Amino acid sequence: MSKKVKGKLMEKTEIKNKKDIKELLYNYFLIFIIASFIGWVYEGIFYKITENRLTNSGFFYGPYVPIYGIGAILIVVLLKRFKGKPVLFFVMCMLVTGILEYIVGIFMVSVWHRRWWDYTGLFMNIGGQVCLRSVVSFAIGSIPLIYFIEPKAIDINLKMSEKNKNIIYGSIALIMIIDAIICITVRNPIF
Repeated sequence: MSKKVKGKLMEKTEIKNKKDIKELLYNYFLIFIIASFIGWVYEGIFYKITENRLTNSGFFYGPYVPIYGIGAILIVVLLKRFKGKPVLFFVMCMLVTGILEYIVGIFMVSVWHRRWWDYTGLFMNIGGQVCLRSVVSFAIGSIPLIYFIEPKAIDINLKMSEKNKNIIYGSIALIMIIDAIICITVRNPIF
């Protein structure tokens, strides 16, 4: 891919054809995968340090926590344009990730009648679903996301053939879909 197309993907100025859209989706999916895995690692380390236990605290069986991936995509799509204004970027990341965490938390409680996280008692919590510590942590994580992970994801995708991207990303997506089906129907039934 030319530097011009890469520049457009980096700045997300305009999409002229289907190939540009496909490359953008590959980039978003890779960012989603990386952020979901980093979220799983982060939570594993966090619980080991704070509660001295190793656990898979996420909804899924696999080594990923998709809320981190969704948050990363929202940050790239909505907030990347603010990366030249670091204080505003940081505050906006806190806001976006806080809203996401609150909505997902409420949804999961209403569907499964269970909390996957509970910030009750922590400083500046809202219904136990979100707190200052969590949004600050996510905003801190957004810094390497926007300055390092997203540009590297673009570089990786530029070096991979479309066939390899389809095989690798298709396989990962299939694994996540199967995991979701198992978790929804067996582990955490809603019916």
